[in-house]
Amino acid sequence: MIINITNRHDKVSPALREKIESWLEHSQERYDVISSAQVTLDKTDRLEEVEATLHAAGREINAKASDENLFAALDAMAQKIDRQLGKLHDKQVQKKGTPKHTTLIGEDSVNDDDIEDEEVYQA
Repeated sequence: MIINITNRHDKVSPALREKIESWLEHSQERYDVISSAQVTLDKTDRLEEVEATLHAAGREINAKASDENLFAALDAMAQKIDRQLGKLHDKQVQKKGTPKHTTLIGEDSVNDDDIEDEEVYQA
């Protein structure tokens, strides 16, 4: 995964870089669809703005958040991205034509009701 972090008016601190990279690594482990990420930090008069663009599964996912505290803005933006990644992951898993998880009840299989009935008769 390619991670590019830029700050428009200052340098990116090591603590901030570590927080962003750990969040992206956690999201990558969870969804396994992220190929690259661009995170841009900006400071306006009173607000800190964080904007992220992720390339995942052939699509771009964008989110932007602002707050007085940089880390609070980063957490809000991370929640937005994670929500979008969850939707993308659900769409890929629930695609039309994929086999659904069903249990076949046949002569060789055992039903949960049969197990409970046997335990009652044994008692």
